[in-house]
Amino acid sequence: MIVINTPHIEKDINECIVSSDIESKNSIKKLWFKVSNFDENLILTEHSDAFVIGVLFYALECGENVHVRGKISQKLLHNINNYLIDALCLSNSNFKKIKLTSDQISGSNLCIQDVAATGISCGVDSFSTFYRHFQEDKPFKIEYLTFFNVGSHGDFGGEKARGIFNERFEQAKEFAKDINLPIIKIDSNLSEFLKLNFLQTNTLRNVACILLLQKAIKNYYLASKNRYDFFKLNPKDNQDFDTLLLPLLSTESTTIHSAVSNLKRTERTLFISEFPLTYRHLDVCTNPNASSNKNNCSVCSKCMRTQLTFDLYGRLSLYEPVFHLEKYFGMRDSYIAQVYNSRNLDPFSIDLFELIKEKNALKPKHIILAKYIVLKNAYTAIKKNVKKTLNRK
Repeated sequence: MIVINTPHIEKDINECIVSSDIESKNSIKKLWFKVSNFDENLILTEHSDAFVIGVLFYALECGENVHVRGKISQKLLHNINNYLIDALCLSNSNFKKIKLTSDQISGSNLCIQDVAATGISCGVDSFSTFYRHFQEDKPFKIEYLTFFNVGSHGDFGGEKARGIFNERFEQAKEFAKDINLPIIKIDSNLSEFLKLNFLQTNTLRNVACILLLQKAIKNYYLASKNRYDFFKLNPKDNQDFDTLLLPLLSTESTTIHSAVSNLKRTERTLFISEFPLTYRHLDVCTNPNASSNKNNCSVCSKCMRTQLTFDLYGRLSLYEPVFHLEKYFGMRDSYIAQVYNSRNLDPFSIDLFELIKEKNALKPKHIILAKYIVLKNAYTAIKKNVKKTLNRK
């Protein structure tokens, strides 16, 4: 059995470390979250909700029941035992059904401030979420931004991932300054604790951080990956079914929303082009080391997808401050050919190819180039296999 001990908090000048000793198989590991730029009195330590969600994938992998020495949200306990565990086990046949118990349960609403928050990575999804909700009335108005280190900067954590996290935080902090909102920074050793692939576990990792903030945050907008009409119990990426997961991870104090699930990626990209702050803060790049003097390298798949979308909508010139447009135009035809080849493979390619057709951007040269790419890839694969075969002899 895995035992989650009562969380305790250590205070420093500008940050607090909330931790719990996690007992399992004759070992004790400390799981911690370092919260910066946030009132220590609004960090939830009375409940172990965050730590339960943090260790849940670990428990499912090991097939060990979980017991909380302390208190947990009644709603969360009910949803985990009755629905969440079954849903996660359906999504991944390697998981084993377990049971969660607790010394105490509480059905109290602990939220004091009744405001909303969202994460800010400065990508398309986070900006579309912010732009959609920042002018709402309380308790749906965004009054906090967040930035977490629980795997998106490196699946298994460590100092390299932490360094990337701190570098990326500077961009998010600049946006927060421009929009005049506080940004809550949360570092953690959750990645080191889990030692699991990030995409497989990302929704729950983020929710673990969110549940530390229940005293302040009544509504949290977690940017969705897909539109409502794409739903899949995908063992490789639980974002593909976050519309199922997030209601089950909400508590009496905090409701977590699958944000902008009504929009496809191309629609989100067009939507944020009406928000001028994105013209100098947008950062979608998967290869920041090659970005030179701008936010984005402009040639990785995410950069190309985003630029092509802006281009097709006639909005690309607005983003000259963050993209090397000459690099994009040098690869534009080749990228359209690649989208043509993958047009039936995933929601993003399907969505983008529909826009390409709608804007009459697909030309005969792209189809010819697409066929050439297929033949070239096939030749490369055959050559590689022949070389392997010869090396065995």
